[in-house]
Amino acid sequence: MGSVRTTALTAVLFAVALPVAVPSAWADGGPSPAGPGAAVRTVTQQVGHPAIMSPGRLYTVAAYCPQGTKPTGGGATVEDDPVSAVFIKDSYPDAVGNRWLVRAFNDSGKVQTLHPRVVCSTDPTIGYEVGPDKPLQPGEAANPGRANCGFGRTRFVVGGGIQAGDRTYASETSVGNGEWVAQAKYTDFDPDAPLSFVRATAVCSATEATFKFSSTVRLAVGAVATVHAECPAGLVPIGGGGDASPDVLLNSSAPTATGWTVRATNKGFSDRDGVFATVACAAP
Repeated sequence: MGSVRTTALTAVLFAVALPVAVPSAWADGGPSPAGPGAAVRTVTQQVGHPAIMSPGRLYTVAAYCPQGTKPTGGGATVEDDPVSAVFIKDSYPDAVGNRWLVRAFNDSGKVQTLHPRVVCSTDPTIGYEVGPDKPLQPGEAANPGRANCGFGRTRFVVGGGIQAGDRTYASETSVGNGEWVAQAKYTDFDPDAPLSFVRATAVCSATEATFKFSSTVRLAVGAVATVHAECPAGLVPIGGGGDASPDVLLNSSAPTATGWTVRATNKGFSDRDGVFATVACAAP
């Protein structure tokens, strides 16, 4: 199915705590790669103020991390509407604002509600690496951006995000080969339209995460699918996203208490296109 991977008005945003808090030593059932002296970490989730989205408008929402923590993952969901044509443009960590930002476009004919969420960690080694902008021609969907943490064994990708240009919507924000990969489709098909772009951001840590993936769901042309990647028992999500065919666009991507859920729509012309979810997990 090809390379399967995954503003007009801004809402005023405030964060409230979601009651999820567990200690985390980010390993897959074994000692931390950071060594026996690694500090105990905690992971919490915060939700931001939702945005009421009028039809045909682009909105920005955010969820903020408390002082002493940093964002490792995040996203936004749309209230349960199986035909909601809301498409994600940006979903990425804003280190300066200590928050996770999401921009999405309401392409439906009715009002929608967008709910932001962020995962926050006390891990002092969290940092961010922004990859280069990859240009997109009008109608193009297959020039992904990539960001990595140096390809060493001292810093690991544990999450990431995507940013894209005008009228350019995410089809992938996911891990791949030790990098964070961001792919988007430029939906302006006018050959005289200006270039757009896609950009990936990697969330990095000195401690490795455990990645899990859902099965791939194939979508008929125009169909909407929801996929979920679950952390193993006793682990919690710290990052995640979706990985879809270039013409399958993400409607929502966000953590749950125990995993990561993605919804996507097949805007292409092939019934073989699909999507799966990715989650990075932390062990208590």
